[in-house]
Amino acid sequence: MTSLSSLQLGDLFRADFRTSQSSDAINTALQKSLLFDYRYQPARIAIGLSLAQSTAPRPSSDTLGKPIRGETLFGQEESEMALWVTLICAQADIRAPSRKQLFELVAAHWARGLDLLEKKFKVYDGEPHNFLTSL
Repeated sequence: MTSLSSLQLGDLFRADFRTSQSSDAINTALQKSLLFDYRYQPARIAIGLSLAQSTAPRPSSDTLGKPIRGETLFGQEESEMALWVTLICAQADIRAPSRKQLFELVAAHWARGLDLLEKKFKVYDGEPHNFLTSL
């Protein structure tokens, strides 16, 4: 099993990741508007959008949103989890994050990404297909 210092990737599959309560509401609204079947779909896009930014996200105001299991949020293969963790750590310039650091970074990227995603979606005025194609 691959590890980063004391952080075991295998443990992250069963872990619950959360963002802020207000960001979770945006996640749910975008899921419905984009006709996605699952909550992780807008969450993954949001985290990816946030990771594309050159600056670190602000810490999340809270982590009271509904949880998404790591295996659902990042994928069921170890390589998928390792890729997401590597991208998140590289963007933060952290080589071996603690569990707490990683969870805080995920919450922050998820929240910032949802804000970005929501703003981008509003431009497309309810046209999910055109919006998703633009991404």
